[in-house]
Amino acid sequence: MTRKMRALEFVMRDRLDGVDITPQTIGLSRFNEFNKQAEDFIAGSERLRTDDVHVAIKEGSYVLKAVLPIAIATALEGDLKALQHQDSLGEIDPKRAEVISKWQARSKGDPDVAFEIRPQGMDVNPIELNVETDYRVGDVVPWVKVEKYLFGMVTDMGGVNKANVHIRLEDTGQIVVVGTNQDYLKDQEENRLYHKVLVRVEAEQHFKTGQLRKLRLLSFEDYEPRYDEAALDRFAQEGRKAWADVPDAGKWVRELRGGS
Repeated sequence: MTRKMRALEFVMRDRLDGVDITPQTIGLSRFNEFNKQAEDFIAGSERLRTDDVHVAIKEGSYVLKAVLPIAIATALEGDLKALQHQDSLGEIDPKRAEVISKWQARSKGDPDVAFEIRPQGMDVNPIELNVETDYRVGDVVPWVKVEKYLFGMVTDMGGVNKANVHIRLEDTGQIVVVGTNQDYLKDQEENRLYHKVLVRVEAEQHFKTGQLRKLRLLSFEDYEPRYDEAALDRFAQEGRKAWADVPDAGKWVRELRGGS
């Protein structure tokens, strides 16, 4: 059985001097902007790899067709189904919601401009954005206020007008920018730059993706991990000697506990 091809066609309609735009007449900046927004929609906030997404330019206003690997199509399908109703911007990936909001705002500002997303090989209807559509956040509030502790290395801090602290998170390697004020940084007696820190922040967190935004520093917390590395190595060597005559340490422990 032939596997169904999964693809998305991203359509932009506009008029230039009274004539519909085409791949031959679209301006370079519009071309780059629209293609980048289509890529952002596919990748989402999870930054799905788009290297294996194949594209083609088609006639019919301006149409960018993206042929999707199955893994990316599966990741997109839930949001595409949610977009079948217009009060869904709080339910979908925030990056995709951002793209939809930009396209709708563009359509509201110019009745000649319209956008469409046409899924192919998926059980989803086309999604239209024009002067009459009203995509919005419904009952689901996507961003909630939270307080969190973050641990990582300070890679930059300060700022002429707006002070902030750049922290590379230990668990993900992501760099987050945490807002603060100059007086608080000035009062710090300890040099934080290029040192690991534990900070308490307030932020907004997306209920679906866990993404954080609008981070604000509440405090640097006491964090001073200390251990004697030489002593740790010595204990490890002594342990290896003590267990040297036991061929299967796991079996020995199980037998000691009365297990098999």
